[in-house]
Amino acid sequence: MGSHEIDKERGKRLRQAMLVRGHRKALALAVELNISPAAITKWKQGHAMSVGNACKLARSLNVSLDWLLLGRNGPDWVQPNQMSALESDLVESSRALPIRVAELLVELLSEIQRR
Repeated sequence: MGSHEIDKERGKRLRQAMLVRGHRKALALAVELNISPAAITKWKQGHAMSVGNACKLARSLNVSLDWLLLGRNGPDWVQPNQMSALESDLVESSRALPIRVAELLVELLSEIQRR
C-alpha cells in the first residue's frame, strides 16, 4: 500500500482503541499528544501517519504498534469481560442515531434476549 493510500481498517482500529480507552473526541487526544485535532480526524479516516505519531498513539491508547498499524495480533482489551470489536462498532454506530431510534434499538435488543 502506498503512503498516500487510505487504510480504512487502520482508521477503524484507531477509532476502536479511542472508544475503548475513553477518548471520544479527537481534541482530547490531540491535546494529550500535542498535535492538531485535524491530524487525528484524518488518521481516523485512514490517512497515513508518521511512525513517530503512530508510536505516540499506541503508547497513549495502550495498544501495540503492530496491531494499530497492521492489524496483526489482537488488541489487548479483547478479554471475556471487555468490549469486543463488534460491540465497539455497535456503540460507535449507535452514537449517530437519533435518541428515540437508539431507545427503540435497546428495547428490541432487550426483547430478543428475553426470548
